Amino acid sequence: MPIEKVKKSAELIKQIEVFLENGLNDNEAFNAVLDGEELLEIRSLQDHDQAYQYKASEVLYWVDRTVYLDELDNWNGVQLKEIHSGAINHIYESNQEAVFSDLVSLIRRRKVAPFVGAGISAAAGYPGWGNALQELGRKLVDIDDNEVDQLLNAGEYLALAQKLSDASQIQLNNHVGTTFRVKANIEENRSRIPMVIQLLHRLCSGAMVTTNFDTLIEDWFKSKGAPEFDGFLLGLQQNSNFVQKLLKGDRCLLKLHGDASQPETYVFTEDQYKQGYGEAEIDFRLQLPKALRQVYISHSLLFLGCSLAQDKTMELFKHVKDEGQFVIPEHFSLLADPVKEDGNVDQQAKQETEERLFGIGIRPIWYSGDNNHAMLTKLLELAVNVAENRVRLGG
Repeated sequence: MPIEKVKKSAELIKQIEVFLENGLNDNEAFNAVLDGEELLEIRSLQDHDQAYQYKASEVLYWVDRTVYLDELDNWNGVQLKEIHSGAINHIYESNQEAVFSDLVSLIRRRKVAPFVGAGISAAAGYPGWGNALQELGRKLVDIDDNEVDQLLNAGEYLALAQKLSDASQIQLNNHVGTTFRVKANIEENRSRIPMVIQLLHRLCSGAMVTTNFDTLIEDWFKSKGAPEFDGFLLGLQQNSNFVQKLLKGDRCLLKLHGDASQPETYVFTEDQYKQGYGEAEIDFRLQLPKALRQVYISHSLLFLGCSLAQDKTMELFKHVKDEGQFVIPEHFSLLADPVKEDGNVDQQAKQETEERLFGIGIRPIWYSGDNNHAMLTKLLELAVNVAENRVRLGG
């Protein structure tokens, strides 16, 4: 054999050995369990006092890698079951296994479109609408702080945004653009990226919707090397091919309120809502409601970090549902239990919310909320891992 071929073969063999060695070393926790406390001994045939010692994991990996990988899969399944035990117990204790299983089935078939609300970006340090509006109201000298607080307490965010815009559109645009800019380098500080955002590329392969101004979703996809978005619609953006891309099954992102870096796309004030959705009634000839309706009738939405209070989005969904012109797929939401002042679940409010959501085809999966809504993330992680057959709910 020519010397060059020998050299190339040796180099290739070395590369393969390094690759396989890394594969073994990547499973340190599993290897430690498999090895136990004692090493395997093989006695020398020539010198019975001589013994060769090996780790069980190394022997199994190099002698029968198929068995090693089977054992690793089983061990990973047990570990995941323990990690997800809290979420699994919650699903069964709250009698929500049926609705959760239906959601998992749709995730497995890649039929889900995440609808990401402000509650998710809040975990990355972005303020909610109320706080952002209040902060701007305090800055503007011509705005009465008491009136700002009254509008906020009444939930009149649109009216307040319009009032601030009328006082200074330039200040409003600058405030949104600076408040919702990227707050951390995703590559250098991944701990700032909410786990829900990190799970999105495993959750779906098609459409996504968000009410958030920030670019967490887009930036995370780029950092992971996941397929980038083929179609965008950013609020009032004109001449978008979003619906065409959506109908082709491409990966698309609908940013209902626009992008922080592009003031011309903002849907934030009463005037901007009228421009985007129509003057009196929702006008489906306009690009934004047309796109939102198409997502609603062609995908199973999963609402994450959304309050699902009465707003323009819910109004649009109800309008489409009541018209009866389309077969509406099932939609889902991970939603925190409403609570009374004494901390107990408000069953009356919960029932009223359910009836309203059922009326527009949304099935809530309830959880007990806390300050950081940790159970929402646990339930979503569980759903993804069950859909990928990495863990089972029962058995």
